[in-house]
Amino acid sequence: MAEREKANMAERRKANIAERASANPVGATSAGSPEAAGNETAMAPARLARRLDAKGARRRLARFGAARFEPAQITLWAVAIGGTSANPVSAPAAWLLASSLTPRALLWPGTLAFEDGPGSVDEHWLPGGDCPSATTFERLWLWERLARPRRWGLRVQSDTCRPVALPLWLGYHDGRRTRLIVLSGVSGEPLASLKPAVLAGLGAEPATRSRGR
Repeated sequence: MAEREKANMAERRKANIAERASANPVGATSAGSPEAAGNETAMAPARLARRLDAKGARRRLARFGAARFEPAQITLWAVAIGGTSANPVSAPAAWLLASSLTPRALLWPGTLAFEDGPGSVDEHWLPGGDCPSATTFERLWLWERLARPRRWGLRVQSDTCRPVALPLWLGYHDGRRTRLIVLSGVSGEPLASLKPAVLAGLGAEPATRSRGR
């Protein structure tokens, strides 16, 4: 059994490496261009910095009854929020992160913080879905600013659209049916809105793999 698990992990590492390589083809277009916004493979997503380590993830996921967990990265699309009618070119006040598979956007305040390097081969690299249209981002921002009246004057800066990789911790609660818990690898908060995208991404991965810690 141990030898089989080792073989499965080796296959998973090879699949992750191949997927990352294919996500950064020669001649990739620049961020924010129409070609990049319309093609998920136009440029490799920059990895947002992971702040929550395995020890912290274990403690948080235990509150949800998750006995097994693993790290992942999911590709989303980020667009800057900023500017007003009086100052349309101000620096971004926040970013919206979303995809075609997320019912709501994630609001990232301030500046996006990225990590250098290729990341761990043990992380699942999940495709998060296609880039939302400018109209969709406008609608997603409307829902967010309804709850934040002070940000009402800020606007979606659609020309800043770029792919990013959001770090996650995936927890599994075993019972009659396995329940998935998705935690942000940045803040540690549960992200229920990402579950459809995560489940779709897991379904796109190789069917045989070793899960959990």
